[in-house]
Amino acid sequence: MNISKDTLDVLKNYASINTNILVREGNTLATISNGKNIFSRATVSETFGKEFAIYDLNSLLGLLTFTESPELNLGDESLKINSGGAEFEYFYADPSIIVAAPDRTIEVDNFYEFSLTKEQITNITRAASVINAPVLSVVGRDGKVTLSVGDPATPRSNTFRQVIGETDQEFDCRLAVENFKVIADTYKIVLSQKKFMFLENEAGTMKYWLALEPNSTI
Repeated sequence: MNISKDTLDVLKNYASINTNILVREGNTLATISNGKNIFSRATVSETFGKEFAIYDLNSLLGLLTFTESPELNLGDESLKINSGGAEFEYFYADPSIIVAAPDRTIEVDNFYEFSLTKEQITNITRAASVINAPVLSVVGRDGKVTLSVGDPATPRSNTFRQVIGETDQEFDCRLAVENFKVIADTYKIVLSQKKFMFLENEAGTMKYWLALEPNSTI
Protein backbone atom coordinates (compact mmCIF):
# COMPACT_ATOMS: atom_id res chain seq x y z
CA MET A 1 0.00 0.00 0.00
CA ASN A 2 1.28 3.46 -0.93
CA ILE A 3 0.46 6.52 1.17
CA SER A 4 -0.79 9.53 -0.81
CA LYS A 5 0.48 13.08 -0.31
CA ASP A 6 -2.97 14.13 0.94
CA THR A 7 -2.86 11.43 3.63
CA LEU A 8 0.66 12.44 4.60
CA ASP A 9 -0.59 16.02 4.97
CA VAL A 10 -3.35 14.78 7.28
CA LEU A 11 -0.86 12.79 9.37
CA LYS A 12 1.48 15.80 9.61
CA ASN A 13 -1.42 17.94 10.77
CA TYR A 14 -2.46 15.29 13.29
CA ALA A 15 1.10 15.04 14.63
CA SER A 16 0.83 18.75 15.56
CA ILE A 17 -2.33 17.95 17.56
CA ASN A 18 -1.20 14.71 19.24
CA THR A 19 1.84 12.55 18.53
CA ASN A 20 -0.19 9.45 19.50
CA ILE A 21 -2.62 7.95 17.00
CA LEU A 22 -4.80 4.86 16.87
CA VAL A 23 -5.40 3.90 13.24
CA ARG A 24 -8.61 1.90 13.01
CA GLU A 25 -9.56 -0.53 10.29
CA GLY A 26 -11.06 1.29 7.31
CA ASN A 27 -10.45 4.59 5.55
CA THR A 28 -10.93 7.06 8.40
CA LEU A 29 -8.21 8.69 10.49
CA ALA A 30 -8.96 10.57 13.71
CA THR A 31 -7.09 12.37 16.47
CA ILE A 32 -7.80 14.20 19.70
CA SER A 33 -5.50 16.47 21.69
CA ASN A 34 -4.38 15.54 25.19
CA GLY A 35 -6.50 18.40 26.55
CA LYS A 36 -9.56 17.09 24.63
CA ASN A 37 -10.04 20.55 23.07
CA ILE A 38 -9.17 19.58 19.46
CA PHE A 39 -10.86 16.67 17.74
CA SER A 40 -10.63 15.80 14.04
CA ARG A 41 -11.73 13.09 11.63
CA ALA A 42 -10.53 12.63 8.06
CA THR A 43 -11.62 10.33 5.25
CA VAL A 44 -8.58 9.21 3.25
CA SER A 45 -8.05 7.36 -0.03
CA GLU A 46 -6.27 4.40 1.60
CA THR A 47 -8.05 1.54 3.38
CA PHE A 48 -6.20 0.14 6.39
CA GLY A 49 -6.76 -3.58 6.79
CA LYS A 50 -6.18 -3.70 10.54
CA GLU A 51 -6.11 -1.54 13.66
CA PHE A 52 -2.75 -0.42 15.04
CA ALA A 53 -1.37 2.19 17.45
CA ILE A 54 1.52 4.60 16.92
CA TYR A 55 3.13 6.31 19.92
CA ASP A 56 5.37 8.79 18.08
CA LEU A 57 3.74 9.84 14.85
CA ASN A 58 6.56 12.25 13.99
CA SER A 59 9.11 9.43 13.90
CA LEU A 60 6.84 7.39 11.63
CA LEU A 61 6.41 10.39 9.32
CA GLY A 62 10.18 10.68 9.18
CA LEU A 63 10.36 7.15 7.82
CA LEU A 64 7.44 7.65 5.41
CA THR A 65 9.09 10.73 3.92
CA PHE A 66 12.62 9.31 3.97
CA THR A 67 12.30 8.30 0.33
CA GLU A 68 9.75 8.89 -2.43
CA SER A 69 6.79 6.52 -2.90
CA PRO A 70 7.48 4.08 -0.04
CA GLU A 71 5.33 0.95 0.17
CA LEU A 72 3.64 0.21 3.49
CA ASN A 73 2.89 -3.33 4.66
CA LEU A 74 0.90 -3.96 7.85
CA GLY A 75 2.04 -6.95 9.88
CA ASP A 76 0.76 -8.41 13.14
CA GLU A 77 3.25 -6.59 15.39
CA SER A 78 4.84 -3.99 13.12
CA LEU A 79 4.55 -2.17 9.85
CA LYS A 80 7.25 -2.43 7.21
CA ILE A 81 8.19 0.43 4.92
CA ASN A 82 9.87 -0.68 1.71
CA SER A 83 11.63 1.55 -0.78
CA GLY A 84 14.25 0.74 -3.39
CA GLY A 85 15.14 -2.61 -1.85
CA ALA A 86 15.59 -1.14 1.66
CA GLU A 87 13.17 -1.85 4.51
CA PHE A 88 12.28 -0.11 7.76
CA GLU A 89 10.43 -2.04 10.43
CA TYR A 90 8.35 0.07 12.83
CA PHE A 91 6.74 -1.66 15.82
CA TYR A 92 3.24 -0.81 16.99
CA ALA A 93 2.57 0.69 20.41
CA ASP A 94 0.35 -0.80 23.09
CA PRO A 95 -3.11 0.76 22.46
CA SER A 96 -3.59 1.17 26.23
CA ILE A 97 -0.94 3.94 26.36
CA ILE A 98 -2.38 5.87 23.40
CA VAL A 99 -4.66 8.90 23.72
CA ALA A 100 -7.07 7.67 21.05
CA ALA A 101 -9.83 9.72 19.44
CA PRO A 102 -13.37 8.43 20.04
CA ASP A 103 -14.89 6.37 17.24
CA ARG A 104 -17.78 8.77 16.74
CA THR A 105 -18.64 12.30 15.68
CA ILE A 106 -20.05 15.16 17.75
CA GLU A 107 -23.51 16.49 17.00
CA VAL A 108 -23.46 20.09 15.78
CA ASP A 109 -26.18 22.67 16.44
CA ASN A 110 -26.16 25.35 13.78
CA PHE A 111 -26.11 28.58 15.83
CA TYR A 112 -24.23 30.60 13.23
CA GLU A 113 -22.64 29.43 9.99
CA PHE A 114 -20.12 31.09 7.68
CA SER A 115 -17.42 30.10 5.19
CA LEU A 116 -13.73 30.84 4.87
CA THR A 117 -11.61 30.23 1.79
CA LYS A 118 -8.23 28.54 1.80
CA GLU A 119 -6.64 31.96 1.24
CA GLN A 120 -8.49 33.45 4.22
CA ILE A 121 -7.45 30.55 6.47
CA THR A 122 -3.82 31.07 5.40
CA ASN A 123 -4.06 34.84 6.01
CA ILE A 124 -5.54 34.33 9.47
CA THR A 125 -2.77 31.92 10.43
CA ARG A 126 -0.06 34.22 9.09
CA ALA A 127 -1.53 37.31 10.75
CA ALA A 128 -1.75 35.56 14.11
CA SER A 129 1.91 34.54 13.79
CA VAL A 130 3.11 37.99 12.71
CA ILE A 131 1.43 39.88 15.58
CA ASN A 132 1.79 37.00 18.06
CA ALA A 133 -1.98 36.99 18.66
CA PRO A 134 -3.26 34.57 21.31
CA VAL A 135 -6.97 34.59 20.42
CA LEU A 136 -9.14 34.18 17.31
CA SER A 137 -12.53 35.83 17.87
CA VAL A 138 -15.80 35.70 15.95
CA VAL A 139 -18.04 38.48 17.22
CA GLY A 140 -21.64 39.29 16.31
CA ARG A 141 -22.53 42.87 17.20
CA ASP A 142 -24.62 45.67 15.69
CA GLY A 143 -25.77 43.49 12.81
CA LYS A 144 -22.27 42.51 11.66
CA VAL A 145 -20.07 39.47 12.26
CA THR A 146 -16.36 40.21 12.54
CA LEU A 147 -13.52 37.72 12.66
CA SER A 148 -10.33 38.94 14.31
CA VAL A 149 -7.04 37.72 15.75
CA GLY A 150 -5.55 39.67 18.61
CA ASP A 151 -5.77 39.91 22.39
CA PRO A 152 -9.26 40.89 23.61
CA ALA A 153 -7.85 41.41 27.11
CA THR A 154 -5.55 44.18 25.83
CA PRO A 155 -7.54 46.98 24.11
CA ARG A 156 -4.47 48.46 22.36
CA SER A 157 -3.08 45.12 21.13
CA ASN A 158 -2.22 44.66 17.45
CA THR A 159 -5.22 43.14 15.69
CA PHE A 160 -6.16 41.71 12.29
CA ARG A 161 -9.90 41.77 11.54
CA GLN A 162 -12.42 41.41 8.73
CA VAL A 163 -16.21 41.45 8.43
CA ILE A 164 -17.44 37.99 7.39
CA GLY A 165 -21.23 38.30 7.52
CA GLU A 166 -24.38 39.70 9.05
CA THR A 167 -26.52 38.61 12.01
CA ASP A 168 -29.33 39.69 14.28
CA GLN A 169 -27.65 37.82 17.17
CA GLU A 170 -25.05 39.01 19.66
CA PHE A 171 -22.17 36.69 20.52
CA ASP A 172 -18.44 36.69 21.24
CA CYS A 173 -16.81 33.35 20.43
CA ARG A 174 -13.14 33.02 21.31
CA LEU A 175 -10.72 30.31 20.25
CA ALA A 176 -7.11 29.99 21.39
CA VAL A 177 -4.93 30.49 18.30
CA GLU A 178 -2.76 27.58 19.46
CA ASN A 179 -5.81 25.33 18.96
CA PHE A 180 -6.49 26.54 15.39
CA LYS A 181 -4.52 23.64 13.94
CA VAL A 182 -6.29 23.03 10.66
CA ILE A 183 -5.07 22.20 7.16
CA ALA A 184 -5.46 25.24 4.94
CA ASP A 185 -8.57 24.64 2.83
CA THR A 186 -11.99 26.14 2.15
CA TYR A 187 -14.33 25.36 5.05
CA LYS A 188 -17.91 25.65 6.15
CA ILE A 189 -17.66 26.80 9.78
CA VAL A 190 -20.36 26.48 12.40
CA LEU A 191 -20.43 28.07 15.84
CA SER A 192 -22.19 25.81 18.33
CA GLN A 193 -23.97 26.81 21.52
CA LYS A 194 -22.15 23.86 23.07
CA LYS A 195 -19.11 26.18 22.87
CA PHE A 196 -17.16 24.68 20.04
CA MET A 197 -16.30 25.63 16.47
CA PHE A 198 -16.95 23.01 13.78
CA LEU A 199 -15.12 23.10 10.44
CA GLU A 200 -15.80 20.91 7.40
CA ASN A 201 -14.06 21.26 4.06
CA GLU A 202 -15.94 21.38 0.74
CA ALA A 203 -15.20 17.73 -0.04
CA GLY A 204 -16.50 16.64 3.37
CA THR A 205 -13.28 14.72 4.00
CA MET A 206 -11.81 16.90 6.79
CA LYS A 207 -13.69 17.77 9.95
CA TYR A 208 -12.56 19.58 13.08
CA TRP A 209 -14.26 20.26 16.39
CA LEU A 210 -12.39 23.00 18.28
CA ALA A 211 -13.37 23.92 21.85
CA LEU A 212 -14.04 27.61 22.44
CA GLU A 213 -12.56 29.46 25.40
CA PRO A 214 -14.67 29.35 28.61
CA ASN A 215 -15.19 33.15 28.53
CA SER A 216 -16.95 32.94 25.15
CA THR A 217 -20.57 34.11 25.10
CA ILE A 218 -22.96 32.42 22.69
